[in-house]
Amino acid sequence: MARIGFIGTGHMARVMVNIMAPKGHEIRVTHRGHATSQALTERYANVMAAEAEAVVEQSDILFLCLRPDQAEHALAGLPYRSDHIIVSVMAGISLAMVARVCAPARRCAAILPMELMELGGCPVPIYPDMPEIAALFEPENTVIALPGEEALAACFAATTLTSAVAEVLDLGTRWLAQHLGAEAAQRYVGGVVPGMLDVHATQPERFARLRDSLATEGTLNLSMVEALRGNELDEVIQTELTALKNRASGDSGAYSSRRHSSPFTHVKTSDIVRAEAS
Repeated sequence: MARIGFIGTGHMARVMVNIMAPKGHEIRVTHRGHATSQALTERYANVMAAEAEAVVEQSDILFLCLRPDQAEHALAGLPYRSDHIIVSVMAGISLAMVARVCAPARRCAAILPMELMELGGCPVPIYPDMPEIAALFEPENTVIALPGEEALAACFAATTLTSAVAEVLDLGTRWLAQHLGAEAAQRYVGGVVPGMLDVHATQPERFARLRDSLATEGTLNLSMVEALRGNELDEVIQTELTALKNRASGDSGAYSSRRHSSPFTHVKTSDIVRAEAS
């Protein structure tokens, strides 16, 4: 069994603890996020809450689950060891910066956890690949080793499509509610759309297959697709995903006019890769 620590005990830390604790791992969480840490310690006998220093000292694998604007201050000065494995779940902070703040720890990885992991069958991107981390999530979930840190940033960006689709479905459901009533509209859209999305679930290019099977000549589906294309949806999505990828990679200039940038300075992934090799 592994000794696992969580610095920052919020929503995603809760999800991961709920996956790992039933397997018998020895888990420590910080008091940061008191309500969550208290609930976890009450639920599991093998989960303990402690100050950050004690969590670091008594763990071999550390998950960093902090907001980017709080991370550097909260992580600085803790008693890291050279044999620590550090796992960041923080978008917008490079692995090289994590390695600098968490020195002398030299094995650093980043993952993209999601609430779906608790249900199983969730893809979990990781860079670089670390078997010790994959073992914590598998076999219930599938860990995907990525070719580079930029690919992980792209996964962070692509995950935002979930909220974008939810926005579209909410708008459509509220329109339908004018004709069916709110409860019936929720049942209809909530049943039809997820069900149809599973029609080609095992096929390559599943979403394109579904679109093309529905949006045939003269159909209402084709009219909707053409309306979206006519409003340059493709360009909007491509541009937004690229900007979000840059932001997730730690580019302080991305979205500077709309959002606060991370206090971390971006450092190239190659720096940390060279450090691991030395």
